[in-house]
Amino acid sequence: MFLKGNRVMETDDRITAILAHIRGGVVNIYAQKKLDELNKKLGIQDWDDFVKEIKTTFSDKIKAADAK
Repeated sequence: MFLKGNRVMETDDRITAILAHIRGGVVNIYAQKKLDELNKKLGIQDWDDFVKEIKTTFSDKIKAADAK
């Protein structure tokens, strides 16, 4: 909703906005690494790939295993 409401459309801007809003522990380390990559312009990531990476990296694998 934040991205839509603020009309954040460019992929690197969208990724930066998401990374700026996540905080704490391992997530913070991940966010800083990704922000460093964006600042260095190391291959801007595709939005769909970024979303998949977030879901895969931070999914609750134990909860998913319990559901099976």
